[in-house]
This record gives sequence, C-alpha cells and structure tokens, in this order.
Amino acid sequence: MKRPSTSKLTVVLADIHHPEYSHPAFAAVLKFIRANKKKINRVVLLGDNMDCNNISRHTKGKPRLRMRGGLTKDFARFRRDIIVPIENEIAPGTEKWCFLGNHEDWIEQWLDENPEFEGLVSFDKCAGLSKNGWQIIPQGEHRCVGKAYLIHGDQVGSSQNVAKKLVEAFCATAVMGHVHTASSFTKVSQVKAKDKWIGITLPTMGTVAPKYAKGRPNSFTNGFGIIEEWPNGYVNIYVPIIIEGQFSFGGEIYGG
Repeated sequence: MKRPSTSKLTVVLADIHHPEYSHPAFAAVLKFIRANKKKINRVVLLGDNMDCNNISRHTKGKPRLRMRGGLTKDFARFRRDIIVPIENEIAPGTEKWCFLGNHEDWIEQWLDENPEFEGLVSFDKCAGLSKNGWQIIPQGEHRCVGKAYLIHGDQVGSSQNVAKKLVEAFCATAVMGHVHTASSFTKVSQVKAKDKWIGITLPTMGTVAPKYAKGRPNSFTNGFGIIEEWPNGYVNIYVPIIIEGQFSFGGEIYGG
C-alpha cells in the first residue's frame, strides 16, 4: 500500500514589535513549535519584528521618548528574547525567513540621514540573522509557501477592507500582516468557477494596547498563522487567536 503524502507546516509570526510584544502570546507559540517541531519545516517572521522606537521618525526631536544607547540595546534584546528562543526550539534544518517591514525601514531612513554609519548598522547584521541561517526578505518583496503568497503588507495599506485589497492586488491567495488584526476576503472568477483566492490578514504578536494609542479602542488581536502545505502546493491556512496567552489547534491547548 502506498504511504499517503504528508503536509508541511509553516509558522508565521507577524508584527512582533519587540520590545512592545505580548510575552504570553509568544510563549504560547514557542510551546506550539516545541510540540510540533518534527512537522514544522519553516518559521517566518513577517515584518515589523522590532518596533525601532529609538530611531523612529515619530520620536525624532523628542528625547524623552528615546533611550541613551537604545538602538544597541534593542538589537541585543531582540536577539535574546525572540531570535534565540526560536532557534532553540526548531528542529535542525528548519527554514527561517525574516521579512523586513516599514518599522525596519526606519533604520534605512536613519542611514539616509547618517550615511557615515552605512555598513556598520543594519537590521540583519545587528540582529545576527543571515549569519545564523535566516533568509532576509527586503521590504515590499514577497515569497511563496506552496500556492500562497506572503508579504508584510505596508504596500497594500490598511483599511476596513484590507483583505479585499490584498487579494485583488495579487489575484492569488495571499497572507499579510501590518494591520494587527485577523480578516479575510475571497475573490472569485466570473469565467472559471474553480478559480477562487483568499486574502488573509494576520493578528499581531505585539501588544494590543500600544502606548501611542493612549487608550483609544482598536481592533488589534493577538494571534499568528499556520500554513499547511500539501505536496501539490495547495495550502490550508489557519489563524489561531491567542486569548490570555492561550490558543487551541488540532484538539490541543497551548500556552497558559
């Protein structure tokens, strides 16, 4: 009897915004990775992995909002808190992708103003990524998992109908972060009944009560993505929502 083909899992974490991230949510995802490491062949950080507040254009000229030596500390703590724990949990040979989002681009904008630091400061170099096997995906570029496209999403933008904008931009199944909340929209073809694509936005791994909002209500939700890739490239995409540091998947509860 022919052995049935098995699917492969990709874990996608969007908008961690370290150090403004949800510690319980991240711990729950680490437990999922630990329990399923033999099935997971790829881990993806989908951009806005660091908040980069210490060089943000929003804090420029506001020294009370920046920390002396803050950028160096941000990189060291990001590697300690996020990168190393992931590297420690995944199985050898697991692919590691890191997308750069608009927050990482603030580093490039800062270098435009301070070109004497070019070559000394970069997100990849200071976070120790590519030298440890991470593939860096530049801002605005996409990659495919099976028949699904992944992108950070700042080029798509944000609105109440951002999932619709995403799938109409790609005319294919696509997944993005950037907006910090889960949503989806399905696009169909008038001429080919089997052509159906879905656009999905992922929740955030960052705080759902950011300081800049000053208490204003928002739709931010903690969660992440799981892409199950079939041998023929088809995918099932799951978006577990993390509630008080816990989520369920496949009959198991993780976190807490």
